[in-house]
Amino acid sequence: MGNSNQKPSDVTLITHRTTVPSSEQNAAASLDYNTCLLKFFEKLELTADEGNVYPGVLSRKAFENTFHGPLKLFGKILYTQMQDGHVEKDRITKEQFVKAGKEILNLHEVNDQKKYYFRLFALGKNALTKDDSRDLVVVCYALALSLSSIPYSQFENSEGCREAMVNSMFGIQETISYEDFERWMEKHCPHLFSSVHEWVLCILTGSKSHTEEVTTAVPELDHILKGHYLINKTVLWCMTISLPGVYITIPKPTDLRTQPSPYAFVSSSVQDLLQKARLPHCQTWNLLYNSNDHGLSMNRFSHHVSSYKGSCVTLLSFEAKNLYCIASDCGWREGSRRYGNDQCLLIQLLPIYRVMQAGPNMLLWNEYNREMKKGIQIGRDAKSLILEIPSEFDTIKHYGVTCKLHRVEVWGCGGPGALEAQVKQKQWEIKDTQKHRTKKFTLHQKSESWEDNPDKQLLEWGGISTNHSYR
Repeated sequence: MGNSNQKPSDVTLITHRTTVPSSEQNAAASLDYNTCLLKFFEKLELTADEGNVYPGVLSRKAFENTFHGPLKLFGKILYTQMQDGHVEKDRITKEQFVKAGKEILNLHEVNDQKKYYFRLFALGKNALTKDDSRDLVVVCYALALSLSSIPYSQFENSEGCREAMVNSMFGIQETISYEDFERWMEKHCPHLFSSVHEWVLCILTGSKSHTEEVTTAVPELDHILKGHYLINKTVLWCMTISLPGVYITIPKPTDLRTQPSPYAFVSSSVQDLLQKARLPHCQTWNLLYNSNDHGLSMNRFSHHVSSYKGSCVTLLSFEAKNLYCIASDCGWREGSRRYGNDQCLLIQLLPIYRVMQAGPNMLLWNEYNREMKKGIQIGRDAKSLILEIPSEFDTIKHYGVTCKLHRVEVWGCGGPGALEAQVKQKQWEIKDTQKHRTKKFTLHQKSESWEDNPDKQLLEWGGISTNHSYR
């Protein structure tokens, strides 16, 4: 400007809910809302072109021209919404602007936010068309970048990601009602509108300029968005609108409130919301394994991801332009038992965008148990696996169909602490291995003779003569 009936039993997504402010807080905030909105209106008047000739009235052209680049479209639909859906009206008064702005600023409940923005992108209709939804996806992506001060850009698969999301939303239908859209959003991307609402709050309260979206860069994300990884801005955004907070490391509300805030007049619940832009918090992600650099093999995968105890996301690219994200809330664990906690997810990003499964006991990685199939299994039902990677690590089974595995990336989401703990664990393992290598259990050890060796007695108990005196 985020994010409740659980549908399929295999999907458990965690969303956040905004606390409604008290009546006293609402009354105080309302006065400040008026002040902010009047200042913003006056600013728009001052920066308007010569066509805006009526004092106290803002023309459609003047309003839309304040939005630049990819946000031009959003300026058009926002103006129509603020005019109560009247496309034919070319002017908005100061009073209409303040009234419409206060309606947005008072959207404290997540469900109210979803209804408002659905109506906005549906242009006042009762259902979204596919073209409406394409605009919705483009604007949500652009506003998420703008909120995080990340320059807007398109990537090779940006169009594919957009269409994957639209196809997931509609299926074979041509339109989608609010009820169906809400169920889809709840299951697949509960945080879709978070950045939209946060951006609008920032603009209307004057805490952020509406012209910043193409001027400011964020170097903190450069290590992720270098261009030669499976993750780019579009893929990262797609993941963040689905992933729970354990992967995004959003600060706790109590921590946020101890920091200086430009929104001091706004209720504490809205302050929390404004500072929860999800993309910047991915800057703490660390690349653990990249098959293009480290080699596509189970041995190399194991070497780089083992002992990492934090949450992580694994991207798998394979035949038929498939791109999957395995989100493990407890890292990768080798063993003969299924594992994973409540915030595990399996997301298909391409060619269709959807959360395939979520919940505990979704992962199995077996390397050493000879009585079980070796490799990696993804799926809560062992009899109906979604993905399966054999120990050879060159193919992948997708619903039982063998496909060529192209690339694998693992990103640790646990922050510096989890990475440091992994490094220390690996250093200990190296020292322990070296210690055992130098310990020689031979007959030539000075402190031990064959007669005193416990192996001699074990062999003799087994009926094997150990009299080597003739040697």
